[in-house]
Amino acid sequence: MIVTPLIGPPVHLLPLEIVERKGLGHPDTICDALAEEFSRALCRFYLERFGFILHHNVDKGLLFAGRTEPAFGGGRVLEPFEVFLVGRATTEFRGVVVPVEDLAREAAYRWFQAHFHALNPEKHVRLKVCVRPGSPELVELFLKAQQKGVPLANDTSVGVGYAPLSPLEKLVKEAENYLNAPSFHAEHPAVGQDIKVMGVREGDRFRLTVACAMVGKYVSDPGAYWETKERLINLLKARFFPRLSRA
Repeated sequence: MIVTPLIGPPVHLLPLEIVERKGLGHPDTICDALAEEFSRALCRFYLERFGFILHHNVDKGLLFAGRTEPAFGGGRVLEPFEVFLVGRATTEFRGVVVPVEDLAREAAYRWFQAHFHALNPEKHVRLKVCVRPGSPELVELFLKAQQKGVPLANDTSVGVGYAPLSPLEKLVKEAENYLNAPSFHAEHPAVGQDIKVMGVREGDRFRLTVACAMVGKYVSDPGAYWETKERLINLLKARFFPRLSRA
């Protein structure tokens, strides 16, 4: 690991800073989360049945939007959205068939049920699992790693990170986490999970823009919509503005 100090002034001292966070219900976040859940499900199966993790690479996902008919008091889902989970995995080993598609489906539905309060994955999501076995060379690599007890790389990759987060980055991250917390949705069911937060800092002035989907079932009319919007603004101000004013 190589740690190098940034050259120049820290981001939070620059005159302008812009930060964006895609929330839990954003298509990119959904695809990333489902790919990770799929990988975990495969790892658990491999470990339980064979004692070690076999080759798999299921990090690719695509969300194809559906069609809805929004309405106050509750609209209709005309066509469910489709999620494609794509990659390679060990589908059979030592005579045991790995139920790849079942593992993917169970993991995906479990994730949706845990994080989305107004979505029924069996009705509103079509999951398509497009997974085929990996190349013999990569499969053999995992077997060698198990025999030698030393992890071997199966790809060229690089990881980059930085710390600490700037005050604006913390604000944007915490605001999205606050709005997408299960307890928040339980208290405010009209708020959907498809939330995007953008923060802009000009000098020492902070400004947030929140794109927040509403669930029509819990919004009876335009008045209820504006009331919910005003309530969210006040909740965010009450939670974060006192801290910013002390910074």
